[in-house]
Amino acid sequence: MNWLVIIVLLNGAFERHALSARATALSHGITASCYGVDAVRFNPSALALLGHNHLSVGYERTFSGIEGLHNINIGYARPLFHGGLGIQLSEFGFSEQKEQAVTLAYGLGFSESFKFGIGGDFYIINNSRTGSSYAYGLNFGLLGKLYRKWSLGVYGHNINGPQFGSEDRGELSAELKAGLAYEPFDGILSEIDFSMKDDNMRVHLASEFRLFNLLYFRSGVKTNPFVIAAGAGILHKFISFDYAAEYIPELPLSHTATISFTF
Repeated sequence: MNWLVIIVLLNGAFERHALSARATALSHGITASCYGVDAVRFNPSALALLGHNHLSVGYERTFSGIEGLHNINIGYARPLFHGGLGIQLSEFGFSEQKEQAVTLAYGLGFSESFKFGIGGDFYIINNSRTGSSYAYGLNFGLLGKLYRKWSLGVYGHNINGPQFGSEDRGELSAELKAGLAYEPFDGILSEIDFSMKDDNMRVHLASEFRLFNLLYFRSGVKTNPFVIAAGAGILHKFISFDYAAEYIPELPLSHTATISFTF
């Protein structure tokens, strides 16, 4: 049955939650260049860069919505003291299994060139066969401004190795990411990220181009497994709308849309 296949996919795709269209289009290669609500999930130290409040709502039709598979998230971030605070709620899954998470993060700026952040996730899995289970994960982030147009980001996710109930019910592996971003001109960005999870090294390549201070064009590639993505966005005053499509060989396309407000 299709739902049995989807559960297998969920085991490999866990934590697709809280992904914006920008992050998807850039193949998650934003460790050194995330901003706004994205910082909650991809590098909490970037919350220290906030100058305004950010509200974001996103929806992903995962694998073209086979058997109702979906990904919904809403997040809010705001400046606080000498840094920024963010929270994000998400749900990923379908009728047989839903994975929900609440993520809270705070970023602090020690100087103009160095930021530090911490965060935590509270996970809930609701499975129609095995019931509900819970876990929590701990995260940290670092962000530094290097020579001129270069930025370096480091992110550790689930560093405590969260477990759902006993070991046979599930464990979330720790993930470590490092990204190097280059912005030669305002509106042109390239980044390369390296991530390590379950002894598997992944490479993320991302590029973003802004046109007329209004339109954004993005593309990204990720390895192990191979994923290619692309997207676009439009910004008008305090509101932005972003779209992304992600392709994994032999699987249907995933479509993501995000609407964000800055105030």
